[in-house]
This record gives sequence, structure tokens and C-alpha cells, in this order.
Amino acid sequence: MKKVHLLISAILQRVVSKAGLAAVAILAVLILILFGLARGLPSERLSPSLIPLGTAVARATPTATQTSAPTHTPTATPSPSPTPTLTPTPTPTLDLSSCTVLGCGYGPADPVPTAATGPRPYIPQTPPARRDCQICHGGEPVESSQFLSLTDVDRATTQQLRAAAWSQRAHPIAPGVVYFVYNSVHHVVVDLQEPGIVLQNIVPQRGERGTLFTPSCCVAPDALVITDADYHGLDGSNKADGWEYFFHQGRAALFVLDGRYDIGVIRTEEEYEPVTTSWGGGPIFIWDGAYNFNPFDEWFQPQVLEYYRTSQWAKMTAAVSEDRKYLVLSASYGLTIAEHAENIIEMGRLWGIVIDRALRFDGAESVYLGLRLGPHFVSVLDITPEPKIVNCLVIRRRGD
Repeated sequence: MKKVHLLISAILQRVVSKAGLAAVAILAVLILILFGLARGLPSERLSPSLIPLGTAVARATPTATQTSAPTHTPTATPSPSPTPTLTPTPTPTLDLSSCTVLGCGYGPADPVPTAATGPRPYIPQTPPARRDCQICHGGEPVESSQFLSLTDVDRATTQQLRAAAWSQRAHPIAPGVVYFVYNSVHHVVVDLQEPGIVLQNIVPQRGERGTLFTPSCCVAPDALVITDADYHGLDGSNKADGWEYFFHQGRAALFVLDGRYDIGVIRTEEEYEPVTTSWGGGPIFIWDGAYNFNPFDEWFQPQVLEYYRTSQWAKMTAAVSEDRKYLVLSASYGLTIAEHAENIIEMGRLWGIVIDRALRFDGAESVYLGLRLGPHFVSVLDITPEPKIVNCLVIRRRGD
């Protein structure tokens, strides 16, 4: 029995010692694993609370990394959208003969208001006297029967003029050309698209530039309307049928360029060269549809400009519509240029014509506006005898 007990004790001792060794071995393996995990933690990520006090922690000095200079990519700047050019709304083609003091579209039987009694439009009370002239355009003899029949105005023609002036209706001169008096201002309104008419600049055929002649020198069987134009001396920009008489870079003109009528100050010979016809004058007094006296500082003496601005003496002007379809030739007496401008603009508005630009022609004792009425040619202003002028604006029938 004692031997058995000794044998069991020996066996247990051996097992315990092996188990202890195994436990020690297992404990050692766990220690190694934990040590390895601790070694794998990066030092710069340790929380300060995990660092023993007084232990210096080595931190890696950061290496400067070269940063490439950024490539400049140009920013696309949007191009400004061009401001659209405003195209004037075309004026409807008017039946000018249907226009009245109430507007257009009226028939002969439609009633219109009676004309005011004053101020009178300064029309002739008796047939105007013709000034004798030795130079007539085209070589027309002064004493020819045809010339005399045109210029020898009788009382019946004068009465016809008075009736037309007080009628408050447009008086037809020819297709596309009418005469109308609005608040005592005489207007000739011209449809520039009318194929049956042509406008001419007529100057004396003899003598030096600026030679004087009379409106009768411009009368011809096909003439419908005649006005004076440039000032004495013919110093403005004037062309007739492509022939240049003078160019003035500091004064306005009514001119034709590429078949289009316009008013402006032409500053260079290059701009003037393609102009086919022009009538010098100035200054401009309507611009962009409003009264604007001398907006381009035209070359006139200051005292002359002041006279043009304030004088109420007779004046002759030319205006064009915004769409360049209509030309308005106007003569007045007793108005300043501002009042004259207001009348033109208001008359255009009444008829649906937007007046855009206007310039002054020669005035006072040089004013002339004449019309073909029946068999005769008559001045609408009571200025006797005929004025002396340097050129004419003539509207005539186009020949076949």
C-alpha cells in the first residue's frame, strides 16, 4: 500500500512540473506578443498621457517637400456682348396727300378744324416780283415764253396758294411731295422713296464759287419745289452730281451717301469722297429727335451763332426722319430756331414721322421756298423781290 502511494505522488509531481513548464511557456509567448504589438505603435501618435513624465520623445523632423509652382491657367474672360444697334422702326409708307392737321388717312370729304387766324404764315398778298437775272441754269433765255409762263405768277395762283396754306390739309404737288402749313410754318414733306422725283443741287454755271443768282435761275418745266441752301460764299460742303464745289470739315450738310439722305458734319476728305450730292449749311439744331443747337461746335463766329439761335427773322431748314424715308423742308417767320424746331417735331409726330436731325440753311432776306402750283411757280413767303442766293435745292420730276 505504501508503495502505491509513493508511485501516485511521483506521477502527480511529474505532471505538475510539466504543466508548470507549459504554463511558463504560454506566459512567455503572451509576453512576446504584447511586446511586439507595443513596438508596432508609431511614437508620434502616442497620446501624451501614455508617455511617462520626464521621457524625451524623439519626433521626426519633417522633410520639406518641394511644391511645384502652380501652372497659370488663364481665366477665360467673357467677351462683352456687343450692344445691339437699335434699328429704327420703319415709318409706314404714308399717303402724304391724306394727311391733315388731325393726322393722316383723311379723305377730301372728311372735316378738319378751321385754321387759326394768327399769326399769319407771311404768304404773299400780291404776285411776287421776279428779279432780273442774266444767268439762268441750262442756258434758258430769260425772256423765253416758257420761262415767263412759269415765273409770271397771276392773282389766281396767289389765291390758290392762300387756300392751300389755310386749308389745314396737305396740298399735293406731285406723287410723294406735299405742301402743308402747320401753325404758320410752311413745310414741304418729301417721300424719298418715291421713284418719280429727283433732288438736285444747282449752282451758277458761270463765275467763281459763291457767285450770286436768283431762284428763278433754277426754274424749269419739271421743277416742283425750290429752296435756297448754303450761305453767301458757298463755303459749306457742296457737291452737285458728284462734282465737288467745296468741302468744309467744320460745318454740317444735307448729303446723299449710297443713295441714303442724311445730315451731319463730315470731318474728312475720305468720308466726303463717296458722297454724291450735298448741300452745305448749318448749324445742326435737331439731333436724335430733340432740339439741340450746334451740338458739334460748328465753325461759325460766336456772334453769328447767337444771331441764328435768337433771331426771329425768316429761316429755311431741312430735316430727315429717323428711318431716312422722309425729308422735311421748312420755312418760317417770327419764330426762334427752338420754336421752329418744336413745330417740325410736333408736325412729324402728328403724321407718325419721327424727325431725327435738322440743319439750318441761309435765312433772313435770302430765304426762298417756291412751289409749282398749276402752270406757275410761286414763292410761299412775302419777300420781294427775289432773294440773291448761291445755290438751290431743287425737287423735280424724274425724266423718262
